[in-house]
Amino acid sequence: MTKSIPNAGNLSKTEELLQNIRQTPLFRQLIPQEAGIGLPIPLRKQGKVYAILPCFGFTPSNEKGKTAIFPPFAIITIDWQKQIPVEYVNLRFRYPETEFKWDTQIGIFPHPLVAEMTIGEYKEKRRELLAMYDEMFEKLESNTSFTSEWINKFSELLNILIEPSLIPYYRVFGGKFCERFLAKS
Repeated sequence: MTKSIPNAGNLSKTEELLQNIRQTPLFRQLIPQEAGIGLPIPLRKQGKVYAILPCFGFTPSNEKGKTAIFPPFAIITIDWQKQIPVEYVNLRFRYPETEFKWDTQIGIFPHPLVAEMTIGEYKEKRRELLAMYDEMFEKLESNTSFTSEWINKFSELLNILIEPSLIPYYRVFGGKFCERFLAKS
């Protein structure tokens, strides 16, 4: 990955990844800078661990303090160990004739589960979840099991923080992950 954003040692590896991916040539050439980057979807493949990052559209809403959310238009897969992109998929090219309505708003941020939180509360929960992603990636790399307490806490945070309108797309991109950690819809 290109230059790291200084973090004074207080960001998780996942949080750094979500910031630093924007500095990569791939992101700068193919993804609008104003695009949103969703929560990672872990993938274990051929003995390696990857993070799939959905990129979605968003724009300020007519309602003050709200942001309109649009479907993911691309995914970037990152080699977790090396922290480098290994795959870029333009979803509009791959799925031109699907139910994905690219220009249709699918949701609003903040969604109901986070709308009543202060910005500080939201950031704290997000930081906690991203630190738990670090633990998840480490456990996947070492083929270590998760405790039921860890699974419950991760699931709780994920289900609070994930944008509900993006969940159907997450289920397409990471079915096993969603089956295990997201509430059934």
